[in-house]
Amino acid sequence: MKSVRFGVAAVAATLSAGAATTAEGAGFYIKEQSVTGLGRAFAGEAAIGEDASTIYFNPAAMTELSRAQAVAGAHLLVPRSQLTNTGSTYLFNGAPIGSIAGTESGNPYDPTPVPNGFAAAPFLDGDLWVGVGVTAPFGLANAYDPNWFGRYDSIETELTTINVQPAVAYRINDMLSVGGGVDIQYADAKLTNALFAGPGNPDVITDLQGDDWTVGFDVGVLFKPLPTTRIGVHYRSAVTHDLEGQFVATQAGTVLVRTPGSAQLKLPDIVEVGVAHEATPALTLLGEVTWTGWDSFDEIRVQRPGFPDSAILQGYENSFAVALGAQYELDGNWTLRAGIQYDETPTEGGFRSSRTPDGDRTWLTAGFSYQVGRNFVLDAAYAHIFISEETVDLTRTGAVPALSTRIRAETEGSVDIVSVGLRYLF
Repeated sequence: MKSVRFGVAAVAATLSAGAATTAEGAGFYIKEQSVTGLGRAFAGEAAIGEDASTIYFNPAAMTELSRAQAVAGAHLLVPRSQLTNTGSTYLFNGAPIGSIAGTESGNPYDPTPVPNGFAAAPFLDGDLWVGVGVTAPFGLANAYDPNWFGRYDSIETELTTINVQPAVAYRINDMLSVGGGVDIQYADAKLTNALFAGPGNPDVITDLQGDDWTVGFDVGVLFKPLPTTRIGVHYRSAVTHDLEGQFVATQAGTVLVRTPGSAQLKLPDIVEVGVAHEATPALTLLGEVTWTGWDSFDEIRVQRPGFPDSAILQGYENSFAVALGAQYELDGNWTLRAGIQYDETPTEGGFRSSRTPDGDRTWLTAGFSYQVGRNFVLDAAYAHIFISEETVDLTRTGAVPALSTRIRAETEGSVDIVSVGLRYLF
């Protein structure tokens, strides 16, 4: 037992770092920040400027809004995931010493609501717009059975971010508008997993919790080469959270380690280029390319008093998403939308975790808006996301350096999203 206690203290920082890889969307980005945008698979989102949710995707497009407005949206995410054991093993000095027993993964996700809200108002005869958005751009909550076969990689994951974004836009002339905002962001994480403590010994359970506030920025441009064509470009900066909190390791109910600690969480920068073209007065065609700088998520570095820094590689790569969509104004009250998006995963084999059992994603979406009187608009949308099957094959250090586990699994999954929103036009 003494060697186990010593080993936990020696490797706790590394294990804490490995626990901090949570996920939603491609990587762990939540795109669901607009109900109207979901209906068109977020195609043309940086250009269309249809409602106040453009504050998130390109604040410069606020100058296309017709009236001051407030928007509230709610998105119910229903993820499904299954990991199938393909030969996970215990290791001693790198050599297999037995198969890992445990339950199957089941679906670790519960339906998760993602709310957001926006407000925008014009000044200077509509040339200047000021707005604010409240969103949750990164995060996930999942929980596996504590005795499942992949418990040495993850048991429970909770990551929540809240982003408050004051924004401003200015129309320079009929062809060009500019805008930008400040992103005041809060992050909170709780992450648990098990450590292999040797044959016949109970697992060690680790728990890491931390939170942080930080600040980023975003800027955008809207260009109208023709009265019927808009081109939008938007950049959202990378931000780094220094999560301050506590690390605890227990074995059979006995606390082995309890210590303050901090871990860096680097969130990526994002570039979006969108096009919206009015093919007819009723039909708008839309396209969007999104680049996400996931290579900034190269490692998670953990610091604890009395221990050297520890870092674990994440292996994320930069990714692209491409979306095409259309919307049609059926009459003065109804607007219909549809879209398709291909969303490339940043995760790679050898690094992919059961916390992020991600794959390339194909979105199919549809939605509508209905004008309720002069001041209210009801928005609704639905999406189904197909996730490609991938593999998990990684090694996690045990309670002492000689012990480790190799987790091997095949992944499959999908996501359904139902979104509703209400706009009030002043």
